[in-house]
Amino acid sequence: MQNEIKKILEVAVNAPSGENAQPWRFTVKDNQIFIFNISKRDQSLYNFSQKGSLVAHGTLIENIVIATSQNGYKADISLFPDLQEPNLTAVIKLVETNPTEERFYPFIKERATNRKPYENKKLNEGQKRSFLNAPEEVGGGGKIILVDEEDKKRALGEAASVNERVMFDNQFLHNFFFNHINWTEEEEKEKRIGFYIKTLELPPPARVLFKIIRYWPVMKIFNLLGFAKMAAKGNAKLYATAGAFGAIVVDGDSSRDFINAGRLMQRVWLKATKMGLGFHPVTGILFLARRVIAGETKELSETHIQLIKKSHETIKSAFGAENGVIAIVFRVGYAEKPSARSSKLPPDIKWE
Repeated sequence: MQNEIKKILEVAVNAPSGENAQPWRFTVKDNQIFIFNISKRDQSLYNFSQKGSLVAHGTLIENIVIATSQNGYKADISLFPDLQEPNLTAVIKLVETNPTEERFYPFIKERATNRKPYENKKLNEGQKRSFLNAPEEVGGGGKIILVDEEDKKRALGEAASVNERVMFDNQFLHNFFFNHINWTEEEEKEKRIGFYIKTLELPPPARVLFKIIRYWPVMKIFNLLGFAKMAAKGNAKLYATAGAFGAIVVDGDSSRDFINAGRLMQRVWLKATKMGLGFHPVTGILFLARRVIAGETKELSETHIQLIKKSHETIKSAFGAENGVIAIVFRVGYAEKPSARSSKLPPDIKWE
């Protein structure tokens, strides 16, 4: 079984994570996979209470479920089985069964974030229905809301782009972001963690500018000229180019809720990839809002706090989601294929 589990995990680690941190490691005992969170992998302000990493673990778990089925096993999942081990997010027991031709398995490695402009063309009813059925397919744990009205897309684009305004105007966020960019293909292949500059889909002049403003003293000067606001305004227009905006809404704010949100996002993302659609999570402002809601704001200015609160309210209003927690927002639609994708580390497995 060791070869089968290794094969499953080599596919499953092609999962999204904040800053491509890939915050997981594995211990395998017989037919059980123990999944551990590596909390030190993502120390950003966005990863408040490890919620971002838990979403990433949800995407990983969904990949494992699909890959195990493809390889002739059923995945029996236990979330947070040991209260004495808070970093043990799940234990997955593999039970032998008949192989199933999983329709999303071929798209696990193809899936990628697409930050390009999208066509302003609405999704068809079949595509919408497929996305809305995702919660039932993964066993519940949340719901999907889609909106495609032009005024709501503009409002959501503006709300999501506040993330860039805050990030470029906040020294801690700025430094974290630029310290996690891989500037060359060689650096990307060597590190396999962080943002590969080509995945940001920057035009050549902006790519040169990024190399200049990665230094905080220079960034401060640019911000005196209104750079952060201009960058946010440009991204707001780009974000609004989508077939639809989607929200993943979960019942509460627990660790289980955010793992379930990750499973749902991955299922929707794989569906979009299979349909040939672009998919782009725009969750930064939501994760900053989780920090603000909890009162953990010492790294943020009062101006930034108010911007984040207002954007969060706009997002809730646009989706009509006054109840529950909006864990993830994404845009989906017709677009050219992304220019590049982030590299992945091989699975870190301890065999027992």
